[in-house]
Amino acid sequence: MLVVMLIMTASSAMAQEAKFEVIGGLRYLLDTGAKTATLMPKTDSKYSGDIVVPEKVNGSDGMEYVVTSLSEKCFSDCSSIKSITIPSSVTSLGNFCFYGCYGLTSISIPSSVTSLSDGCFYYCSGLTSITIPSSVTSLSDDCFCGCKSLTSITIPSSVSSLGNFCFSGCSDLTSITIPSSVTSLGDGCFSDCSGLTSITIPNTVTSLGENCFSHCYGLTSITIPSSVTLLGDGCFGNCVALTSITIPSSVTSLGENCFNPLAELI
Repeated sequence: MLVVMLIMTASSAMAQEAKFEVIGGLRYLLDTGAKTATLMPKTDSKYSGDIVVPEKVNGSDGMEYVVTSLSEKCFSDCSSIKSITIPSSVTSLGNFCFYGCYGLTSISIPSSVTSLSDGCFYYCSGLTSITIPSSVTSLSDDCFCGCKSLTSITIPSSVSSLGNFCFSGCSDLTSITIPSSVTSLGDGCFSDCSGLTSITIPNTVTSLGENCFSHCYGLTSITIPSSVTLLGDGCFGNCVALTSITIPSSVTSLGENCFNPLAELI
């Protein structure tokens, strides 16, 4: 009996710590203990139009809550969203936060955010520009995958890693500069970036993941720095315009089908 009572008491306490509320047309999970709010997906419809996320909200209990995060799939498949304003109180963007926001053309990420989560902007096909603050240290897997209208992006020197398929399918991306803070490029990182003609890889990078640049049909030349020791399977597969490439002596491992069969290896 005592055990049952303790479990019921604990469950009741947890229920009192968090509650859902719709405030100003936006749905939140309110943490009554920490006095913080997480923006959540709607349950009955999708967000649309111009979204302005406030820094603070007032709950039905009369208390003030600071908005600190956007939940996983918060705006997933909200294809009618035109713009989103994120306050500086937000420190976390959940996985697939903006997945499929086709109508979103630009967004500014506040400097309070330190990482872009998995699939954060996955298939935001209308996104043409984005500002990544210097507070961000990593771009996770699939972060900008399928952002086919993205023409340019500046990666800040605070970023140390580019996740798997991070920019895969960004077909309008013509060039990109990777900062010297980056040490590795994930699998498929720039795969299917068919408009990419040039890329600068810093001498801090030690490995290029599997299919890293596969199907980059417009890539005509690339310099692999002497810091690189590994080229993953299919790294430059089907890069049909890449007719010659210089491999530094530092490379000790070449993956299977690493290059276009017609490429001249120097």
